[in-house]
Amino acid sequence: MKNFTFIPAPDLKTALNILDREKEKAKPVAGATNIMVDIRDGKLNDKILVGIQDIKELRGVKFNRGKIYIGALTTISELADSLLLEKKAPALFQAAQVFADPIVRNSATVGGNIAYGSPAGDAVAALMGLKADVIVARKGGKRRIPIEEFHTGVNKNVMAANELIVAVEFAVNPHSAFYKLALRNSMAISQVTVAVSVRQDRAGKITDAVIALGAVAPKVVRAYSVEKAIIGKPFGDEVIAAIAPALKKDIKPIDDIRGSGEYRATVAPVLVKRVLAKACGVCLNEGRNAK
Repeated sequence: MKNFTFIPAPDLKTALNILDREKEKAKPVAGATNIMVDIRDGKLNDKILVGIQDIKELRGVKFNRGKIYIGALTTISELADSLLLEKKAPALFQAAQVFADPIVRNSATVGGNIAYGSPAGDAVAALMGLKADVIVARKGGKRRIPIEEFHTGVNKNVMAANELIVAVEFAVNPHSAFYKLALRNSMAISQVTVAVSVRQDRAGKITDAVIALGAVAPKVVRAYSVEKAIIGKPFGDEVIAAIAPALKKDIKPIDDIRGSGEYRATVAPVLVKRVLAKACGVCLNEGRNAK
């Protein structure tokens, strides 16, 4: 560690003033679960750390008029304990259950997970599956950014240096689900994550679908080709058959220490099928050798 200054920001106005003044020199910190790793690894130096952990207005899960609003400093543990999310946004609730371990979940925040921009970010995949907007603030105003447009690459996003994530917001969808494939049950970075939300008509046809995948591209991605291929059809053999060929257009998995690109490309359509079935309320009857 070298050349760090810590400045506490007791409220949002103070935080935004500091960011506006210091711009690229400033780095907001709250749970710091990712930032501390980067500091120890020497990837982050010469920064003014702006302590935003005490800003109460950036905490909490709220429901109003069919939408859920989550403050950026809400911890993953709070998401994992939220009966509201369990009922109205199960994809995010399920992602919180498998996020790191209980100690990390107590510190890690929604805003931090989004800002860090890992291609394997569990909360990012779940929020993208729910078609969330990221709300960012700067001195003098706010703007909304669809989460699928927020990241531009690994640890990169569209925010200006003087902006801060303050919340995420999305329409409720009980017909959503999430799954994380990893090498172990806790403290594991994802090999593949899938989040799905759907809407169906009375006949069971899929009228809207959002499918997000993590750890299969330089950022969490929407499977637009798959979504297009399944709209207007009920979940069944035709939908299942469409997933794998369409998904090839949406993902670009690579080899790393957690798995090969070939492995990811093979399991991703299987996971999409299973998570889509769960979101649609379909119980799959898969044998031991099912693919």
